[in-house]
Amino acid sequence: MYGGIVMSVTGIEFLKKCECDLEHKRWSGGITTQLAIWPQDGDYAARKFDWRISSAVVEDEESVFTSLKGVHRHIMVIDGGITLTHKGIRTKEMKPMADVDEFEGDWTTSSVGRCTDFNLMVKKGFAGKMFAMRTGENTDLPQGDFVRCWTGIYCVADHICVSVKNNGDCENFDLRRGDFLLISYTPSESGEISVVLKSDKDVPAVAAEVWQEK
Repeated sequence: MYGGIVMSVTGIEFLKKCECDLEHKRWSGGITTQLAIWPQDGDYAARKFDWRISSAVVEDEESVFTSLKGVHRHIMVIDGGITLTHKGIRTKEMKPMADVDEFEGDWTTSSVGRCTDFNLMVKKGFAGKMFAMRTGENTDLPQGDFVRCWTGIYCVADHICVSVKNNGDCENFDLRRGDFLLISYTPSESGEISVVLKSDKDVPAVAAEVWQEK
């Protein structure tokens, strides 16, 4: 189940998790942190989930990715650097806070290098994207003929203020390094939603957006 601080306004739910609320687990190549999973009682180890947002510290110089059939994956490097190789398909050098790679979970994928990364996994019926967020830029959250949408914001700076604007109202959230904010909403009920960050750092957060298709 989700931990953290939950609040709701018309058609929108906010879940703020402090770094100490998050689940950290060691794996063979480093440490992974689950930021959010859907449904709320989903179980990644049992592969029972529709989508999952996470971050990992890759400690081994060479790593082989777990095979995840039926999962579409997105990955971004927060710091450090890795080169991804999808056997027989392509090789991609990942620059921090810039490049995003998408690939299927059952591809034979390996990496060389050490980094902290940001991950999104989605199954059939769900889609998404990830990107770095810049201070002062207005980000419009997904709208459309979707069942439900989620946007997760992961703080990688010492401090940011997240301002969420909707129908003339504004909710503000203070995040520290390692904190996570999940915004979930039904587009037909919420109306347009936008987000602006305030921080001393130019690129203080990364975000993952997910939408459930009808």
